Amino acid sequence: MKSFLRVCLAMVVVVCAAAAAHPNGGMEDSSPFAEARRIGQLNARHFYLLSTSVGNYTISQYGLGEVYVGNRKKYFNLKVSPRSRLERVYFLEYEGDLLLLYEAGASGYLLRLDQSTRRLKRVTAINEHFEPPLIKERSAVFGDGTIVALD
Repeated sequence: MKSFLRVCLAMVVVVCAAAAAHPNGGMEDSSPFAEARRIGQLNARHFYLLSTSVGNYTISQYGLGEVYVGNRKKYFNLKVSPRSRLERVYFLEYEGDLLLLYEAGASGYLLRLDQSTRRLKRVTAINEHFEPPLIKERSAVFGDGTIVALD
């Protein structure tokens, strides 16, 4: 009888954990963007780290980025308004390019970076209180209804 109760209790715990992980029953699509790992304190110097199939990226709080491709380091700059710092960074590889979604000061940005040349293909200002979007029909679709074409 005790083992039966333990099994029942374990099943309840598993079901509750699954329900907490998917509050909408897993029916709603989730964003393909991943959050970049932040190193350092938010109110002090910090960096964001991410990896793609091309290389390992490091981005400073001021928007200076570098990518390590093999044993070579190459640099790029993100659009960040003066006296602003990066607060959140999300990323996604899309058609060989890198999509960066970030909050800097009172602005949010969706940026498309050519990974081979490190040139910015597109930068779009968005609401700073964004949630990572869904990718539908070659566009980023945000929860507030904003749609940004990726081409």
